[in-house]
Amino acid sequence: MPTDKPIQRGSWGLEVGEPIFLQGHEEEFVKRAEQNPDLDISDINLRVDHQTLRRLPVSRGIVFNFKPLFTPFMDFREEPFIPELLLKVLTEGKKSIMDYKGTVGVEHKVLPTLKEWAEEQRRKGWVPGDWKVRTLEEHPFFPGWRD
Repeated sequence: MPTDKPIQRGSWGLEVGEPIFLQGHEEEFVKRAEQNPDLDISDINLRVDHQTLRRLPVSRGIVFNFKPLFTPFMDFREEPFIPELLLKVLTEGKKSIMDYKGTVGVEHKVLPTLKEWAEEQRRKGWVPGDWKVRTLEEHPFFPGWRD
């Protein structure tokens, strides 16, 4: 990594609550793999991390920084296209990536909810009946993202 080219990237996951950092041996981290039947859907958040990495010019060390942003999962009910997009990612995404992201602990709650919301959005006309679930080819966004 050269010193004059910092890296920016994003990462996402579904989390219970708003944990900033969990070690693999911590109880809360271990619980991520368990499906708690009493989990309240309102306790689930989409976490998006804005990450930056930069190599220092003298020591050659690497500085890593991240800014976590949490969006309540419940907000997606009112976001056209998002329930179907997220449903597709969670059900068709590469298993190793979904395992890494720890989605198994919330899937039993979010998958049926996303399906319900997607159907509701189509019934309301927020999503056209003939829309094929995908992001736009020219942008990593969904139809209507400018609005």
